[in-house]
Amino acid sequence: SGLFFCRYTLKTIFNQLTMSGSGIQVDTYVSTAAQNKYEFEWVINNFSVWLEIAGGEQFSAKFPYNTNGKEQWKLIFLPKSQKDETFCSLFLHMVSPLEIQDKLMVTFDFILVDSNSCVIHSVSRTANYAELKAWGRHDFFERNVLLEKVKPADKLCIKCKISTKSEIVNETVQKCLKPLAEPLPSTLSKDLQSLVDSDKFGDVTILIDGHRFLAYKGILSARSVVFAAMFNHELLENLESCITITDVEPDVFKQLLRYIYTDEVASLETIAQKLYTAADKYAITTLKSLCRNHILEKLNWGTAAETLMLAEMHSDHEMKERALEFLSGHETGKVTSTTGWKKMFRTVRYKR
Repeated sequence: SGLFFCRYTLKTIFNQLTMSGSGIQVDTYVSTAAQNKYEFEWVINNFSVWLEIAGGEQFSAKFPYNTNGKEQWKLIFLPKSQKDETFCSLFLHMVSPLEIQDKLMVTFDFILVDSNSCVIHSVSRTANYAELKAWGRHDFFERNVLLEKVKPADKLCIKCKISTKSEIVNETVQKCLKPLAEPLPSTLSKDLQSLVDSDKFGDVTILIDGHRFLAYKGILSARSVVFAAMFNHELLENLESCITITDVEPDVFKQLLRYIYTDEVASLETIAQKLYTAADKYAITTLKSLCRNHILEKLNWGTAAETLMLAEMHSDHEMKERALEFLSGHETGKVTSTTGWKKMFRTVRYKR
């Protein structure tokens, strides 16, 4: 005899995702319909003699053997049917109690086989078994025909195949997925910075005090309306893809170019005011704002006059108000003795 157990997992799975410290916890709710399958063979030698001397109900051994309280069955064979003695009867009897449900869905096959393993007769049925109930057929097979079929070996094998659909088992399975690796950081600024440092690529050349800068018109135009107007104007320099700039120092222009390409800036400690002036000239308002904030954050009695002068030159009211507010709270002597104050006094006529 053989016994095997199979499960059909219903794909009704509910996933609940919750974040944990080490990753994502996945709760999977699994509903499983348990199905048991059994096979049993009852071999009867000298069948004609056995049939003659057998009286009343004949019982097979219980199967499967040693089930530890689970489903167990036996076959009941009647040589003479209680309804028609010319027929044999065969029934499947459940001998184990039902522990969970009131009824059990059972599909079973009866197969009669001769000594040559040829099928004499077979029948299949599905029934809801109540506890200790038996199902089968009173008119399973005609006696005399069966006696002829088993000749000459006079051997009969009764095979029984059973499939039961028992309880639904529900369980929650938890597992923790590893967190996704962080995406690689962007290298856009670094990559574009290489264009600033390179002297190989570009479609326009900018000459400043003997220094040569290669750049791209499209990028400059997208970041500055002044550059856009410059490249749209039909000047000789534009036709030759070469522009000369005379009022910006090379180091300052390189930082301006760096900001245009990468949105980043360096060296503010030393060139903030000059870069502010260049940003204002080329209408790069975000860079101008960045420089203004740096200048005002570093405002002190030594730089206040120069800051006020810078604000006046570029009509920067915010910078002017902050500089005046700072000056009004400091000793006049300290401020008026600075180089910046003297320069402002010589070059700027100021009215509040």
